[in-house]
Amino acid sequence: MENLIDLGLIEKNTRLFKGRIFTEMQLDILKKRLKKKSLNNNEKTYYYKFIKPKIRAMMAFFNISEIDIQGREFIIENRIKYAIKILGKLERKHKNKKILLTGSFLFNKEYNDIDAFIFTKYTKEDYQSNKIHVTFLPESTLESLFYNSISQISISNFKHAKKKDFNIALNDILQTYELLINAILNKEDHLKNLRNFILQTEYASKGIILNPKQLYKIKEKLMHNNLDILSNTFINSLILGYNKRILKQKLKIQINDYKKLSKEYKTANNLSIYIDTYSKVISLAT
Repeated sequence: MENLIDLGLIEKNTRLFKGRIFTEMQLDILKKRLKKKSLNNNEKTYYYKFIKPKIRAMMAFFNISEIDIQGREFIIENRIKYAIKILGKLERKHKNKKILLTGSFLFNKEYNDIDAFIFTKYTKEDYQSNKIHVTFLPESTLESLFYNSISQISISNFKHAKKKDFNIALNDILQTYELLINAILNKEDHLKNLRNFILQTEYASKGIILNPKQLYKIKEKLMHNNLDILSNTFINSLILGYNKRILKQKLKIQINDYKKLSKEYKTANNLSIYIDTYSKVISLAT
């Protein structure tokens, strides 16, 4: 909330605020807070009991939402006010919606797009406005591994309790790998597939929920690497993340099915890659 208050504005209008909105002591505490100085216990009590509610009421009067900033230590400072302005514009267009900004725009000097996610009950078509790429997601996404990753470095108009434990079903991670391989072989845009692949394999193998900066660095490394490196990454995640007995049973069925399909579709390169990868997993899952 303090991100919407300018210290210079408070200093300039101290006489106006004093007595009408804040007491002199409350103004001193607010200025101290804005200067990022530590408050003693008595000052903290005054801040949270008297000062913050007044600020929240003032913001509500002007239809300004409270801003939640996560991973501030990673965010380029001058991007914060810009991001808050973007949030304000999106809020006016998409009233009463939960909106979150994230991506390399917040932590990289150079960026292509500004990623804005709007969580809604209804399906809507994504759109691009200048550099702002707006993606509509169902509210159920707030409980996903994806949300708990992107929200670690983000600026939003809402707060949501983050989950720490996820169950990446074996069928789901197999499908993620196969979709990625298909997209690469077909020379399609596979950034989203790669993102999901990295998030799932890192969590399955290490229990790590990557933040956007970590995800960005790994994605850049893997973006132009060959299929062998992606397959080896996938093999390690399966070996480390899943019950070996169940893993072998499932993959044997998959291999048999793909061998039958490959006789019918002899030019399907993806099938031979799946068979080779899953065979390696079985040989290592001892």
